[in-house]
Amino acid sequence: MTTIHAIVFESANKVGFGTFTLPEMTDDQMLVRTRYTFVSSGTETRVLGGHYGASDKFPLIPGYAAVGEVVKMGGNVKGYRVGDLLSYNPQSGPKDIYSQWGGQASMHLVGVEDKPILLPKGSDPLDYVVSQVAAISLRGVMAAQPQRDECAVVIGQGVIGAFSAGLLVSQGCRVIAVDLSESRLQRSLSYGVHACVQAADPDALERILAYCDGGANIVIEASGSSQGVALAHKLIRKTPHVYRDPKTYYVNPISGSVGHWPRIVYQGTYIEKLSLDPRVDLNSEGVLLLMPGDRGNEDRLNAVEAIRSKMIDPRLYIDRVVPYTEAASAYEQLRLHPNDVFSVVFDWAQ
Repeated sequence: MTTIHAIVFESANKVGFGTFTLPEMTDDQMLVRTRYTFVSSGTETRVLGGHYGASDKFPLIPGYAAVGEVVKMGGNVKGYRVGDLLSYNPQSGPKDIYSQWGGQASMHLVGVEDKPILLPKGSDPLDYVVSQVAAISLRGVMAAQPQRDECAVVIGQGVIGAFSAGLLVSQGCRVIAVDLSESRLQRSLSYGVHACVQAADPDALERILAYCDGGANIVIEASGSSQGVALAHKLIRKTPHVYRDPKTYYVNPISGSVGHWPRIVYQGTYIEKLSLDPRVDLNSEGVLLLMPGDRGNEDRLNAVEAIRSKMIDPRLYIDRVVPYTEAASAYEQLRLHPNDVFSVVFDWAQ
């Protein structure tokens, strides 16, 4: 039996620690020693507040983004080696406490069917601890099929919006970042965005449109707010209608637009109900509305490759690296000061 240490959400907005025992490892599992775990001011802090069905699950072990080293393998495991570095989303944990999702622990049992991602040989695990979250953004960006020289607006510069902005820049898009936080806007410049706009400005809409020619080809809505959604609908590029003379109305042939529709990608987590009247809210023909699901294994593999090939610099998305024993204060900063503390990595070797 293996004894582990774990971060525990004891109740709403209360963080502690616990010692637990893992079940016996099966022949189809690997024992993985955690090296780093990643947390942002988004999903896990909402779980800490009792959202996502957590209110009646306390106490629980949170966390879904971990990297670690294989230290032991079951007899049926093929394709992996002791010493391999993995990015994984734990699927099983101690029996005597609920896990949502159980990543914030010192060791895990990981099965091949859990689809752990094998990291490049000789890599620094700190670089890849962000890959689970980056894969969420990557799925949304790739769904929009960005083309070089297109104009893209990203509303919200939390972690999902930040990765979206960086990935769009890597695809050759002209990217405008929008947020209420000045510190997040300043951070977005490090990803190479063309411009950043303060969402609180009374002329924010006009300011954004000043960087676009008739609106954006792609809008990524990552704020998770109804205000962000309303802004996204106003920013989308209008389908061109050409007036040959004042008395003659002419509409471009539809064949010239298919395949080049403007796209809106809803990447936020929306607690409140949203509504949309396409004719009134969009005022444009042929807008593609995309709401990607959770990241898949291919998205996770592509996120790892984006980091390996230096398409994105993972260190730009990490605010602090602290020992896991400082989790209580770290979560408090993420929860109460999300504009100042963007993300935290817990070091489990300290």
